[in-house]
Amino acid sequence: MKLKPVNDKIVVKPKTQEEEVTEGGILLPDTVDQGKLMEGEVVSVGKGMYSASGTLIPVVVNVGETILYNKHAQVHEYGDYVIMSVNEVLSVVKD
Repeated sequence: MKLKPVNDKIVVKPKTQEEEVTEGGILLPDTVDQGKLMEGEVVSVGKGMYSASGTLIPVVVNVGETILYNKHAQVHEYGDYVIMSVNEVLSVVKD
């Protein structure tokens, strides 16, 4: 199955998050807001959006890049992937 995002949307494969355990051994569910960012790999990218003047504004991330986004970003889950607007991307991770 291939997903082809449109406009400024991207498809991301989130990296699995490790379960958090307190020093006392209590397992924290992922619903507890730890203020941490989510990390994922971009697997597909739309072409971009058109401005009011008709100029194409390209998407600023590329396939294969690792990105950071907020845990509470507006994303749409589809199987093992999430689809989001490029505006939800906070940073590209560089080595």
